[in-house]
Amino acid sequence: MSIEVSNVKKLFGNPAVEVLKGISFKIDNGKFVSLTGKSGSGKSTLLYIMSSLDAPTEGSIKIDGEDVYKLSQKDLHQFRNRKMGFVFQFHYLLPEITCLENVLMPTMKTGQMKEYEKPAKDLLALFGLKDKFDRLPRQLSGGEQQRVAIARAMIMRPKYLFADEPTGNLDSANGELVMKILKSANSSFGATVVMVTHDPDFAAQATSQVFLLDGKVSGIR
Repeated sequence: MSIEVSNVKKLFGNPAVEVLKGISFKIDNGKFVSLTGKSGSGKSTLLYIMSSLDAPTEGSIKIDGEDVYKLSQKDLHQFRNRKMGFVFQFHYLLPEITCLENVLMPTMKTGQMKEYEKPAKDLLALFGLKDKFDRLPRQLSGGEQQRVAIARAMIMRPKYLFADEPTGNLDSANGELVMKILKSANSSFGATVVMVTHDPDFAAQATSQVFLLDGKVSGIR
């Protein structure tokens, strides 16, 4: 199975500006793909559309053969919860609950918090946060907060992990650590990872790179 992007276009504003101009490509399952290009090339817009968070103006996204934008809202939410994880440049942790509780947030929707408590602790320990279960987000460094956010994205063992500039707010050491975790999610957990980055060194660590320029695919490597 795969992610299939077919003739995706996206217009914003009035008068309309075409940000994505008919993008098509396919990502086979099990790949780690970086979307890269200059600021304004449309890479984050494309990621949001691929991950079902923003609808295209034209074109389709098929994931495991499902046209995600033809699903009902209820089915789409279930599809996301079951198959997708999301990591953003900002961690979006809830400030009033602990790290462990933040990681378990996706399991609250399915009533499986108790079942996933040990896997959540195991993930945090794997990410070097064994002694931070009960800390609040404000008691963590930026790199630690992002690692908690990745653990939250991975707790349901998603088949697809979408990351938008996950190293953007981090220093080089923490950026490398986050990349190591994402590569582990791909190789050890079997997740297909799609990551937006403007950093050519991080982009090169993916197994495949999709280059965007002015809303079009300028190359795939």
